[in-house]
Amino acid sequence: MAGISHHLRVAACALAALVVVGCTEAPPPTPPPISLTVDGTAHEVPPGTTFGALIHDLELHADAGRLLSVGGDVLEPRLDPGRILLNGVERIRSTPLHAGDAVTLEDGTDATEDTKRVVKELKGMHPTVPQRTLATYPLKEIDTVGRVSGEIASTEYRPIGKGHVPGEVALTFDDGPWPVQTRQVLKILHRYHAKATFFMIGNLVERYPGILRDVQRAGMPIGDHSWSHPIDPPFNELPPHRLATEIADTADLLRRRGVKPYLFRPPGGSYDDDVLRQAKQDGMRTVTWDVDPSDYLDSTTKKELATYVLRHVRPGSIVLMHDGGGDQHATIGALPMIIKGIRKMGLRLTTIPRDG
Repeated sequence: MAGISHHLRVAACALAALVVVGCTEAPPPTPPPISLTVDGTAHEVPPGTTFGALIHDLELHADAGRLLSVGGDVLEPRLDPGRILLNGVERIRSTPLHAGDAVTLEDGTDATEDTKRVVKELKGMHPTVPQRTLATYPLKEIDTVGRVSGEIASTEYRPIGKGHVPGEVALTFDDGPWPVQTRQVLKILHRYHAKATFFMIGNLVERYPGILRDVQRAGMPIGDHSWSHPIDPPFNELPPHRLATEIADTADLLRRRGVKPYLFRPPGGSYDDDVLRQAKQDGMRTVTWDVDPSDYLDSTTKKELATYVLRHVRPGSIVLMHDGGGDQHATIGALPMIIKGIRKMGLRLTTIPRDG
């Protein structure tokens, strides 16, 4: 009987085990992850993830838009904080995510401060800016100024009365100091008791300080013609920092050499409001010209140069010529004819004055 009882207990246990196994349900399958994109990049997140959880987990943030001064300085770093969008619209952070959702970062937009106009009538007679001739006028100065920063964005000079045109002509020479040629120009000017204004390139001033001193000793005004004479791209298209250093570095070097530059001539005559403002900030007036005989062209002869200048020069003219930048033998050969021809017209030779 004991053996039978034992077998019955074993059978009962086996049957109970079968019943338990048969009654146990399989665990439910794991839901697949949610596929979506974040700024165009595919991502997968667990089901039930919210918009806010995604932002937190991926440390998403949009770059803020800034309030800038008219000169480009940052006045307010978070003027426009930017947005994080779900399917193109703003959503609350508790919004659940779904397959196919698209999350995008929309950076804030920079804005420039508003401006105002400040008008002032200047006392006396003054040249216009940029200055093309020796004519002077009663002027109205119109500054466009940042409302927040007070920085000057641009300055316009507008004649408000009859101008004065002197019976004088200013000869100017660009692109020096240049070996041999600058001194040849000085010798001719000395021989004819004439004056001229020289616009010098910073890196050449650094290289040829002795020639600079000769021009100083001759009593000729010296202006800033940039540090390296950039032409391509045009001077007024240079990045702001490069433009500023081209002007300021040359002016600083001239001051260290005993020159007080009050005139700036942009390479190629290329200017805009930024060029005018930077020159003014460095204490200089921008000057161009009204007579250009193209003496920098290799094919131009001394007779052609002299003829062109004498046909186009007028009372108050500023004549552009070169003592540097290449072979200027035609200019040097034409200079005596130009000086004598201008005087024969009853006009005096002068330099470009500091003001008026």
